[in-house]
Amino acid sequence: MFRYALAMVGLIPQSFINSLIERANLVEIVGSRLQLKRAGGNHIAPCPFHEEKTPSFHVYPDGHYHCFGCGAHGTALSFLMEMDGLAFPEAVESLASLMGLEVPRSHDAERRPRADLGLQEAVAAASQQFQRWLGDHAEGRAASAYLERRGISGALARDFGIGLAPSGWELLKTALARFGEEKLLGAGLLAKNDRGRVYDRFRGRIVFPIRNKLGKEIGFGGRVYEGSGPDGTGPREGEPKYINSPETDLFRKGQELYGLYEARRANRQPECLVVVEGYMDVIGLAAQGFHQAVATLGTAIGEAHFNRLFRTVDRVVCCFDGDAAGRAAAWKAVEAAFPALSERRELRFVFLPEGEDPDTIARKRGAAYFRNLLDAAMSAGEYFLDSVSRGLDLDRVDHRATLCDIALPLVARLPDGALRALLLRELATRAHADAATLERRRRELVAGAGKRQLEPPRQAPSPGASSRPDAPAPASKFDEFLLHRFLKDPALFADLSKEQRQPLLAAEGLLGEVARYLDEEPRADTAALLGRFVGEPAHALLIELAARPLPVTENLTGEVLECVDRLRARERRGQRRQLANRARQTGSLEDLRRLRDARGAGA
Repeated sequence: MFRYALAMVGLIPQSFINSLIERANLVEIVGSRLQLKRAGGNHIAPCPFHEEKTPSFHVYPDGHYHCFGCGAHGTALSFLMEMDGLAFPEAVESLASLMGLEVPRSHDAERRPRADLGLQEAVAAASQQFQRWLGDHAEGRAASAYLERRGISGALARDFGIGLAPSGWELLKTALARFGEEKLLGAGLLAKNDRGRVYDRFRGRIVFPIRNKLGKEIGFGGRVYEGSGPDGTGPREGEPKYINSPETDLFRKGQELYGLYEARRANRQPECLVVVEGYMDVIGLAAQGFHQAVATLGTAIGEAHFNRLFRTVDRVVCCFDGDAAGRAAAWKAVEAAFPALSERRELRFVFLPEGEDPDTIARKRGAAYFRNLLDAAMSAGEYFLDSVSRGLDLDRVDHRATLCDIALPLVARLPDGALRALLLRELATRAHADAATLERRRRELVAGAGKRQLEPPRQAPSPGASSRPDAPAPASKFDEFLLHRFLKDPALFADLSKEQRQPLLAAEGLLGEVARYLDEEPRADTAALLGRFVGEPAHALLIELAARPLPVTENLTGEVLECVDRLRARERRGQRRQLANRARQTGSLEDLRRLRDARGAGA
């Protein structure tokens, strides 16, 4: 297997691999990922490859490991392959990098024929070209001036590989012609329009290479800057400030983190990593001496990101804006991180003042001030409980019950351990409930409906939107009738056909919002539906409706269907009015024909 894999990467000498395995300090490598404890002459830890409470993963001083629970065994190379999902050649690169060694190869990729040049080599060549253009292209002066105004020195730009994509439609395509058009398209460096024209994806932008854990370029982010596009072919007004490479065989936005390689290069074992919003935040913090920041690539932070972060550190701090969008992003982060958290792995949040970002704060007040913000960060558990409690009056028994209903499904996603027990106890304290009872309900959730994800609690409206944050949203008696039925028994909506749902989905106001939520979340129950509106004016009304008992009736489904028919008739009347107004305004024979057909169909 080794020799076949080596042929794929250019004949790394077997003697080098043997030497690498012999020289690797397996205890140090495993200890950077797991909390090892000495046991005699060996070290032990809970196995990272299967769930267990009693440690059965043994690391031996001769450089191999073995798990007596699942049978996993191997050397430092196999450990990196399993932990990081690496192919064998990548594991060789990673281990050599950890040991400060260069991997020897028998030939140079630049001399290989075009058919053998890969996507990664195309992206690496593009990165080198972008960096050359920043230094010697006519547009490089304006780009360099912009970077200097942002506090980014030439040395820092070099460390992060920052470059320039000048204005022009085919500059990179021409410079990298040796790779061929299809290869450059596959690498996300070129784009093709509807007419079949192929052109440079990045134009008139400062370019930031995105590197994988081995430091290999896999994609790019591009940012417009003042003074870009002097010849008029750069980004036009209205184009996005940032663009990223598309998904390719090399680049997966939902898994990669900008700056992670640079952070680990600055410190192999950082105490924590801070997730910020953009490339400039990462680089701006580095300019102030803070080298622990990473950023997602135009996507919300997800479970795959947290799995990668927690393989590197035990403490992650997410830095978000303090507005509603920032707090909604924090809720998504809580949902994504909960399965990966434990008493050893910690997630915290910092919410910045309006108009500030990590880059500006670090430049104005220095890295020490930013570190103090991190030290005072709110824990994920505290943020979670504060969010699900928002809008509830915990002096009321029914609202305390609602808090438990909303919180328990997400608490159930936490792995077994002290963190989950602590969060359950805190939830029990806030809800004046018995912790043992909540634990039994949690087990029932896991054994029954499964681990359902909740929608993020919405933020309370701005002060001008309502006189009271918990003011009931206006709803007609007709709408309240349907809302009450769907709250008490969401299956009533699930049983409707696609045609029967249509007038509900098109309804305005709260009824339409509830219908659209139930359409997107067919497994939602009353608690999930209430959780969707926490913090909104509608929440108080929904709490009130959920507390009402259902009337005794022989045909609840029939009542709902009768209401749906009335909604459908109301929708048809509205359509007919629109057609009549249009026909009066245009006088068009076609519009008059449509109005006649609608009336004939009973609309």
